[in-house]
Amino acid sequence: MSETTQKINLWKLLVPVSIGVAVSVYLIITNLNFEALREVHLSQKLIVGLLLAAFTVVCRDAAFMYKIRLSSGNQLTWRKTFQTITMWEFGTCITPKISVTPFVLYLFFKSGMSSGKSVAVLMLNGFFDNLAFVVVFGILYLFIGNDILSFSTNCADLEGHQIMQGIRHFADYAWIGYVLIFSACTFLGTALFIMPHGTKKLFHALGDIKLLSRFKNQLIFIGDEIELTANEFKNKPLSFWIKMSVASLVNWVSRYMLAVSLFYAFAVNDFSFLTALSRQYVLWIFTSIPSTPGASGVAELSFIALNCEFMPVGLSTAIALVWRLYSYYLYLILGMIVLPKWAKQISTK
Repeated sequence: MSETTQKINLWKLLVPVSIGVAVSVYLIITNLNFEALREVHLSQKLIVGLLLAAFTVVCRDAAFMYKIRLSSGNQLTWRKTFQTITMWEFGTCITPKISVTPFVLYLFFKSGMSSGKSVAVLMLNGFFDNLAFVVVFGILYLFIGNDILSFSTNCADLEGHQIMQGIRHFADYAWIGYVLIFSACTFLGTALFIMPHGTKKLFHALGDIKLLSRFKNQLIFIGDEIELTANEFKNKPLSFWIKMSVASLVNWVSRYMLAVSLFYAFAVNDFSFLTALSRQYVLWIFTSIPSTPGASGVAELSFIALNCEFMPVGLSTAIALVWRLYSYYLYLILGMIVLPKWAKQISTK
């Protein structure tokens, strides 16, 4: 095993897993009702819900692979694409949110793409990811209105948990996150498809500002790459944009449908499908805030705080752990499997 692999295994992995395990143990001790857990019996509804949850994971990763391969001009093989997105998700699990972008660029570059192509693929996917969020969130708002950000305080599993109650109250301000994502989407869309040359000049001008002079080279690089990215994709046919749009929607809706499938598997009462789905968009805003590596601890607490009314009393912790298994620990395991071979490959380049 290489020195790089050992460092990632022993240190990068230890911090998020330790935080996640500590929070999970805390939730099990304080919030898990073993009487309620014993009431869960193997049933057709439970099996269907768990299978649906697994299916959402397959759809999520298949769409992710497809849009990465499509945006790279099929430069990556399917095997290389699987390896790349696995390491991408693995990196997301073990690093803070703010560190993911340079790591992904490094992944693309080590996969055989040029630095310019790597930036182009990342920027285009960033635009479509933000666009998918903005469009679906807007559609859900049209259907359910203010209920998308309406959080009642009557939730039994939150009693005595001040942190989770605070998260639930703070969710009233989730619209700020939506505005930021909408702004990022608008900026990327304008920069890539409307005013690429003007955006390049803007970044060059920002580099001449005394306060930002220390970042001048980086700003010039970003401006140049934005124009190169625009030129890279401006002659793509309509079919390309349709495929990217559909793949992005499938990828992100599948991510949010994971939780809804688990609610269906364990729920004893009917719940609003659209409200439950929209709540996952609010949850994404919370887990996107730069915090612990892989949002460990933050994700579990936020999941229960924002979704407790969709889950039977006493089972919110159990469902949160299953959700985390599908969405987090799965990629830690896959990453540990792929990592040694990936590290060996890049060490030869």
